[in-house]
Amino acid sequence: MKNSRGTLTLSRWGNSLSVRIPKKILDSFKLENEDRLSYKVEDNKIILTPEKKESPLRKMFDGFDTEAYFKNEPKNKEVDWGHPQGKELF
Repeated sequence: MKNSRGTLTLSRWGNSLSVRIPKKILDSFKLENEDRLSYKVEDNKIILTPEKKESPLRKMFDGFDTEAYFKNEPKNKEVDWGHPQGKELF
């Protein structure tokens, strides 16, 4: 979404104030509930930036040493499951 402008209203949320971001903007940035935004104040402006979403798969493999895994495993990882049982095509 390029060079968009509009007006947002501050609303009470507990002891804080919040801003509602229109759905059109949320959709264009693919933002969802509980996503995180970083902010900075620069030249008397509040700048919001979506934080990169960490893929659950990437997080699961965080710290996994691919080189060591393949170095220590047999080269041929193919498994022979026997003769086809259905309509498999080879």
